[in-house]
Amino acid sequence: MNDLIWAVNSPSLLCDVFLGSGSDREAIESLRPIEASQISRAHFGDFIHSSDGRRVGRYFEQLVLYWLQYIRKTELVAHGWQVREGKQTLGEIDFLFRDEQRLLNHWEVAIKFYLYDPDHSKNGSHHLGPNATDNFEKKTKRMFEHQLLQSQRDFPDVAIRRAFVKGCIFYPMGMKGRPVAPAKLAESHLTGWWIRASELNRLNQANCLYRVREKPHWLDDSRVSPEALQTPEEFSKQLKQHFDTEGYPVYVSQFRFTHNEIQESSCGFVVPEAWPNN
Repeated sequence: MNDLIWAVNSPSLLCDVFLGSGSDREAIESLRPIEASQISRAHFGDFIHSSDGRRVGRYFEQLVLYWLQYIRKTELVAHGWQVREGKQTLGEIDFLFRDEQRLLNHWEVAIKFYLYDPDHSKNGSHHLGPNATDNFEKKTKRMFEHQLLQSQRDFPDVAIRRAFVKGCIFYPMGMKGRPVAPAKLAESHLTGWWIRASELNRLNQANCLYRVREKPHWLDDSRVSPEALQTPEEFSKQLKQHFDTEGYPVYVSQFRFTHNEIQESSCGFVVPEAWPNN
């Protein structure tokens, strides 16, 4: 349930979310945050447990679907609509729905995590995904120049086309200041840190505990059982074993004791030495 609240209430990763002028933007921008009291824990649990797989993007899409259907109670026209030309599939439309003003919306949704690497770039981008074949500029270009245009032929009455993108940008641990942001990156975006596996000693801080985030639960980590947390020594041992055999980054959370409570204090990625070229 916390993941659902995070998916709706967290700040957008993008500063410009609409394609074209749209209609009645004020109504769309005035969407209210959701609260736990609006969610039936049992109903939501049954819904989300019926979804399969570990893909973070698919999980996020299911959260948005629940919000649109059961909290906002919009009229869902299509979800995962296949765009075809003859027998060829050209793409897929994430969401088509009629909002509270009866306007037809086309939304493309995504949750994205990018690491800012000043020393490497891929296709001109320094904002790279954990899988470095992906980058911020590549994703936004595709979303606005391809994905959001796919409804034009079959749904010409679409009034609002929106990129609903949440996520986080991770900067090198200890980096001073911010680099020049790429176009469309929101100034208020969520942030974290990243380090290489050889720098694990930087996480050996007093009064801190850690845990590895498992897919698909990469969204909210504010409430976690103390039994699930590791000391810096246990955590470092686990990650060293991981990087001895695996070559992919690990997403982690750091927790501190605050007012006799354990609270998440930060999050970040630990990447192998060869990233982003591995």
